[in-house]
Amino acid sequence: MESPVALAAALLSDSSRRRGARFTGEPIRIAVLDRNQLMRQALTALLARDPRIHLVGDSCELEHCINYATDRATQVVLLAAEPDSAVVIRQITAIAALPLGPHVIVLNGEQRPEKVLEAFRAGAFGYLPWSASVTDLIEAIEMVADGMSYVLPTTAKALAIGLRAPVPPIDTPGRSPLDVLSARERTVLERIARGFSGPEVAEQLGITVKTVDTYRHRIHEKLGVHHRSDYVRIAIEHDLLLREPP
Repeated sequence: MESPVALAAALLSDSSRRRGARFTGEPIRIAVLDRNQLMRQALTALLARDPRIHLVGDSCELEHCINYATDRATQVVLLAAEPDSAVVIRQITAIAALPLGPHVIVLNGEQRPEKVLEAFRAGAFGYLPWSASVTDLIEAIEMVADGMSYVLPTTAKALAIGLRAPVPPIDTPGRSPLDVLSARERTVLERIARGFSGPEVAEQLGITVKTVDTYRHRIHEKLGVHHRSDYVRIAIEHDLLLREPP
């Protein structure tokens, strides 16, 4: 099982890839699972008006939702969290276990990092608070339908704050591993951890893409990082994501 920091890094890395709508003309097939009839009807009425969405069904029963998944080629299930978190985990696990099963987005007011990660460990692909906007919801549906994870920036910040791992020991007491980086290398590391591409970082810092690549090579040599998730993990461990980017 992935460590909390590794899982949080993967979530942040996927979520940082949001770049607007991916709609190509094929509506995404959605089912809604919510025992609150009023909320379920409001949510389905909202989704039914969007041409990017094809609502295949809604129910308060897990069994019905599973039938939608198997018989109607559901791609995404919106699952409203129950007060009993154990019930939610069982529902996620059951849906995620289906052959070619739909990807689950959990809708919940609870944003504690341990609850978010518990849902993802059970098989969820997305996690949204009830305070999310309609734009956030549609973006989450599009990304999750494409197989990517989705959390809001506010949830990502909660993960960064709540799941910081201890700083790894180093040879020189009292020093951070990031001390080996120059100020510009640290800035590049932070921007990449936030999800910006090489060209975007170059434009922000007023340098060339080749120079960004040079900085990335130096960061790799000094810290041994390879993938974006490594950048995110290091940024979490050293609190680089807790402040707003300059």
